[in-house]
Amino acid sequence: MTDMAYIGFVLALSVFGALFGIIAHYWRAHATRFPEDLGLGEPLNMLTRDDYAVEKYVVEAEWNDAGYWDGESVRNVIYYIAGGAIMPLILGFAFWGQRRELVAAACQGLTSLGLAPPLCP
Repeated sequence: MTDMAYIGFVLALSVFGALFGIIAHYWRAHATRFPEDLGLGEPLNMLTRDDYAVEKYVVEAEWNDAGYWDGESVRNVIYYIAGGAIMPLILGFAFWGQRRELVAAACQGLTSLGLAPPLCP
């Protein structure tokens, strides 16, 4: 029963991570005050932004003509959704050995909030 509860909690956190990724993408596209791509050229863009090389060449993210994160790019949305959903899965695999303690702590925390999660024994 503990294994199924742990898997359920990890999958629920993965869904919340994906939803948080959508919110983070929207925030980056619409709440950034200054443009990210200043049109300075590749060497200066790599020096001024620490994540530029990964986002430009690995993810192939897109910026609009004004230099802001492109809010209409499907690739950018998928980048944020995948990042938010994969991280709980990686942590879930990493802490598989401590699943009993983590499920007990999660159930204790949720019940102290007055919730009755169906995954808790």
